[in-house]
Amino acid sequence: MRVNRGVLGVAAAMLLFGGAQAARAAIAIQQITDINNTGTGFGQVNVFSNPPIGVNDTGIYQGNDVTVYTLVGPVAFNGAGVAVGISNGENGITSTNGGMNLDPDNTTPADPVFAAIGNASGKLENGNAIRFSMWMRQDPTNPVVKEPSVEPVVKLELWKQALSGFADFNAVAFPGAGDRIWDTDQNASNAVFVGHNQSQASWVDMNNNGTISNGRPVAVSLVTGEWRRVEATLVVDDDPLDDGLGWSIGSEFFDVTAVEEIRAVMFVGDFAGTDLSAGGSFFIDNLMVEVFANEAAMLATPNPNTAPIEGLPGDYNGDGAVDAGDYVRWRNHLGEADEANINNNGDGGGVEISDYGFWKARYGNPGSGGGGLASPVPEPATGLLLTLAALGAFCTGRGSRD
Repeated sequence: MRVNRGVLGVAAAMLLFGGAQAARAAIAIQQITDINNTGTGFGQVNVFSNPPIGVNDTGIYQGNDVTVYTLVGPVAFNGAGVAVGISNGENGITSTNGGMNLDPDNTTPADPVFAAIGNASGKLENGNAIRFSMWMRQDPTNPVVKEPSVEPVVKLELWKQALSGFADFNAVAFPGAGDRIWDTDQNASNAVFVGHNQSQASWVDMNNNGTISNGRPVAVSLVTGEWRRVEATLVVDDDPLDDGLGWSIGSEFFDVTAVEEIRAVMFVGDFAGTDLSAGGSFFIDNLMVEVFANEAAMLATPNPNTAPIEGLPGDYNGDGAVDAGDYVRWRNHLGEADEANINNNGDGGGVEISDYGFWKARYGNPGSGGGGLASPVPEPATGLLLTLAALGAFCTGRGSRD
């Protein structure tokens, strides 16, 4: 079953807590189960890629749509990822940095999610909490064997100019230029903020070696055998040092009313010239962004972002069981270049001889993955065996299904 993408015009879900002074929560971006690149505007999904990381947003794994990030190249200083943005309306700022950085108006009104959680301003306010989550795993057919200087980081960013790409990436407590005024990775992780209770990004150990390449703490380690949810949270605080000032860019300071965009991001890349050729790949799926009135409401609300639903290996006709009907489907489509007609539930590549053995080893499995042999396993007729033998002479291997 697939859930369509979209930014909700009104809250998709409203949860009330605690009697007279109820805290509220609403989903801003509903669960996206097919993460395709649709653009950079609000409500769109920006799947981006640059060497040494490649991306395929039309990947299929066991019948499930997945987005695949692959380590593919040497000595390139860039990366890949995915981003979605929520509008917070116009901030009234026309320029910064002494007029050198112009700030065009944000013509998209603030998302109704802020009014839905009870904000009197109808916009983002201090104390609001945001949760960004997705599911990730290593590619079982091409596990990650190398790591870039920036392993996957799941984070939240606040921008004073909506949809801007002008950011200061220097490792400083506050940026010296650009439009990004707060980043749970770049800013909050700086030593200046230790002890100031600032929300942190979540770093992903992509090759399951127990460490992050740049020394950041491990939030989640990816494995090949299961999906794992990664989430990052942000409790909005425009005075991160409790010094009466605010977020700053150079000598200019900004408060929460300066925010025009909340951007949820996953990024992976390399800026150390690492050779990532044939470095393996990982999947992402089921992306979601939620907005809460406060941290208490977020902590009281279980994450509704469900794990990806995959097909049953060997279930070639998609009826939820591995049985004789799947043998018929395999036999009728033997030799085809891809597995679309066997529900993408074979062993990868095309419909081949090896898919018979793959199905036979799982014969009798119900949708739950258990069960024994209910009846004798169908065997290919002698004529088909001869055909299989002949076809085998031309089968030189399988590529990735992605």
